[in-house]
Amino acid sequence: MSAARSVIVTGGTGALGSAVVAAFLAGGDRVVAPWIVAHERDALAAQARDAVQAGRLLLLESDVTESRGARELAQRAGEVAVLVNGVGGFAAGAFHETELEVWDRLYRINVRAGVAVTHAVLPGMLARGRGAIVNVAANAALDPPAGMGAYVASKAALVALTRSLAREVGGRGVRVNAVLPTTIDTPANRAAMPGADFSSWTRPEAIAAAIHWLASDAAAAVRGALVPV
Repeated sequence: MSAARSVIVTGGTGALGSAVVAAFLAGGDRVVAPWIVAHERDALAAQARDAVQAGRLLLLESDVTESRGARELAQRAGEVAVLVNGVGGFAAGAFHETELEVWDRLYRINVRAGVAVTHAVLPGMLARGRGAIVNVAANAALDPPAGMGAYVASKAALVALTRSLAREVGGRGVRVNAVLPTTIDTPANRAAMPGADFSSWTRPEAIAAAIHWLASDAAAAVRGALVPV
């Protein structure tokens, strides 16, 4: 097994994030995951109790939409080898009924958080000449459905950031890619869409596997990819 890497997974206490955390822990890495909601932190801590006790999973209370929280997270993580920008939010509604506050909130969660944490860890990656950043965007950013303007606009911004940053730092040893999930099979989504065909939805573990691969040596030549899952 290769040496343990230091990995940050934002949104790590969520349904998708906990699967991502599990994938990196299974690969022998050390993971740092920020949290805001206490019961989600407790659920992840119970799920990965052995890793917490062994010091391989650190759960840190942090608002990663703010520079201070992002910097503290990066400092606690040490020499970050992998950053997964997985924190995100969703809202739907007709354009003319969607308040500006919703646009601001989704931008803050889906874009600003990723920018803040990337800003905090990127200098170290560039100094070491290596690193992997994986952003969690959405398939809807490329094929926007009606009634999700604020959501798809924020995820499209993350797609554009991924491609731009990949070109900026790819030649300096830092890989930047994104996964673009379709509807994720989570309890929250099932509750919100009880009449949907759940069999067509993507399991969090499948997305986590794609993220883990993008951060692996096997994907060393992949830069600026938008991977549909």
